[in-house]
Amino acid sequence: MIRRRHRLSGRLFLLFLVTAILVALVVRTGFRYGVEGSFRELAAPHLGEYLQHLLTELGNPPRPECAARLAARLPLEIHLLGASNWSSAGRPPAFPNRRSITRILADGTPVELARGSDGFLIRVRRDGVTVLLMGRDLRSAGAAPLAAVLTILVTFLLLLVFYHLIRRLFRPIETIQAGIARIGAGDLDHRLAICRRDELGELARGVNAMADDIRDMLEAKRQLLLAISHELRSPLTRARVNLELVPDGPPQRALRADLAQLESLLGELLESERLRAGHAVLAREAVDPTRLLTDLVAESFPDAGLRLALDPPGTWLPLDPARIRLMVRNLLRNAIRYTPAGGPAPTLASRADQDRWMLSVSDRGSGIDTADRERLTEPFYRADPSRQRGSGGVGLGLYLSRAIAEAHGGTLAIESRPDEGTRVQVTIPVSGHG
Repeated sequence: MIRRRHRLSGRLFLLFLVTAILVALVVRTGFRYGVEGSFRELAAPHLGEYLQHLLTELGNPPRPECAARLAARLPLEIHLLGASNWSSAGRPPAFPNRRSITRILADGTPVELARGSDGFLIRVRRDGVTVLLMGRDLRSAGAAPLAAVLTILVTFLLLLVFYHLIRRLFRPIETIQAGIARIGAGDLDHRLAICRRDELGELARGVNAMADDIRDMLEAKRQLLLAISHELRSPLTRARVNLELVPDGPPQRALRADLAQLESLLGELLESERLRAGHAVLAREAVDPTRLLTDLVAESFPDAGLRLALDPPGTWLPLDPARIRLMVRNLLRNAIRYTPAGGPAPTLASRADQDRWMLSVSDRGSGIDTADRERLTEPFYRADPSRQRGSGGVGLGLYLSRAIAEAHGGTLAIESRPDEGTRVQVTIPVSGHG
């Protein structure tokens, strides 16, 4: 199941947006039930006195000439509806009866108030004449939609700017993530170029320090292995000379086999470290991998009964034949070693296209646990710690094979399931081969 990736900047932006909406609602509610209520109680008597004064000036019954003087002096629209209608601003607006409220003035006159499409309306009935009052020129009919559109646009632009600032603030996270991926893939010389004086800058410096420590530890380990290997060369040579003085027999043959295995171990160790450190130069030449593999099987594994699935001869690739033979020999030895007696023989497959050469060695052995599979290409690592030298080598074959594949610019991958077998896949990029 593929999990969707959620960006931290987007989640933070959404959090700020929801927080802003909630704060606006809380402020609006508090203002409505706190400030507005108090303002209404404070302003209601003044508005009542103001309406009482307007009605007094209009007369009883209201007269058009008085209404005209008031309309000329105050920003009011006045409409008198009765036996003869009079209006200071054309056609009177419709009064929304369903949304109106009624207030009683000090002299007992009922006043209806409502909010219409153009503003607040006041309606009073006196002596058979209905008086409509409305503020004039406070808001034009087209101003409200324009203001709403402008408000939405400005809000949207502010949100875009805010999101851009958040993305810019958290942009180093992507750089850190990519850098950690490169360091985790083995590029220990890569460093994060983030110069910030905040938590992300401290994290980047911590990652760089960690990469330095890992590189130093691996280099110290490599130097130790190389030093030990070189130091063992001399005593091994002396032991081989002294072995010639031992009488021929089982003890001498056992010692000779042990010395040969130890020399092979030292040779593989030195070769793998040279390849891993980049000190060895590949001796590439045009090689037909099918012929190379066929000759190798015939020379080193004539009685193993290996199954071959190879391309037809005639494809030439730029490879280092000596190291390729060493890699394939190690892979086949492992496959043969873990093939149960009477079980199907391992399979050696090879296929090349325009961009890469793919080699695989598979067996139907006991398989490898997931926890062990990730560490199989480490030097001296054994999936079975109790395995003895005679049954399982020293744990350098896969390490050296991976080093040879990576020296060619390729990869070595291991696929295995318990009780189903193991498949080692080597992929080496090639180009321009004939």
